[in-house]
Amino acid sequence: MKLLLDFGNTRVKAAVSDGSGLREIYSGPVDSDALANAVAAFHIEGGMWCSVRPVPDDIVRWLDSMDVLALDWKTPVPLKNAYRTPCTLGMDRLAAAVGAWSLKPGHDLLVIDAGTAITFDFVTSDGTYIGGNIAPGVEMRLKSLHEHTGALPLVDRTGPVPRFGYDTDTAIRSGVTVGISNEIQGYVSCLEAEYPSVLVFLTGGDAETFDFKCKNGNFAVPNLVLTGLDCISRFNEIG
Repeated sequence: MKLLLDFGNTRVKAAVSDGSGLREIYSGPVDSDALANAVAAFHIEGGMWCSVRPVPDDIVRWLDSMDVLALDWKTPVPLKNAYRTPCTLGMDRLAAAVGAWSLKPGHDLLVIDAGTAITFDFVTSDGTYIGGNIAPGVEMRLKSLHEHTGALPLVDRTGPVPRFGYDTDTAIRSGVTVGISNEIQGYVSCLEAEYPSVLVFLTGGDAETFDFKCKNGNFAVPNLVLTGLDCISRFNEIG
C-alpha cells in the first residue's frame, strides 16, 4: 500500500492506495499518535506527502522510515510546469493539478481548491501547468470583516444565505458566500470564452458551499490532492 498525506492549514488528510483507488483513513488534527493508529493496519511500501506549512519533525522521521517522500518542486511530475518560480509554488496546488490531469488527461482544466484559501489553477490540454491565483477563503473573509472594521460582528458561516442580506448577519454571510460563488463563476465564464471545452474540478473542505455553472460540467473530487500525490508517486516509480 502507498500512503498519501495532505497537510493543510487546519488539518491533515491521509489515504492509502493499492493502485486501483484511494481509501481515506484519517482526516483531523496533525497528531502523530492518531496518524500512527490510522496507518497501523496497513503494510506501507512508500508513498508521498505534501504540506502548506511546516510538519513536526517526529512525523517527518516517521514518514521517512516508511519511504513516504515529500513532494517538492524538484520532484518529476507528469505535467510541464510553466510556473516562473516553481520553488515557491504550493505543492498542494501542483498535486491537485496532477490529480485532475490524471482523471481527465488531454483537456483544458480549471482546478479550484476551496479551503482556508481558495486557489484557482489552470492546466492546458497539452499537459502544461500554467499557474493560478490565490484568494481568501470563507472563514478568512468573515474574520477579516470583523477584525478590520469597528462594528461588524464575527458571523457564523452556517445560516441563511439570501441573495441580499436582510440583517447584518445575513448581509455579511451572503456577501462572502455569494461573492465567492460569483468569483468562481467569473473564472469559469472567462476561461470558457477562450477555452470552450474547459473542464472544472472542485475540491477542498468548502467545495459543497458554492454553486456555479460550467457548460461542460464540473467534477467534485474531495481528495484531489491525494489523487495527485498517488499519481506522482507511481510516476516516479515507473520513471
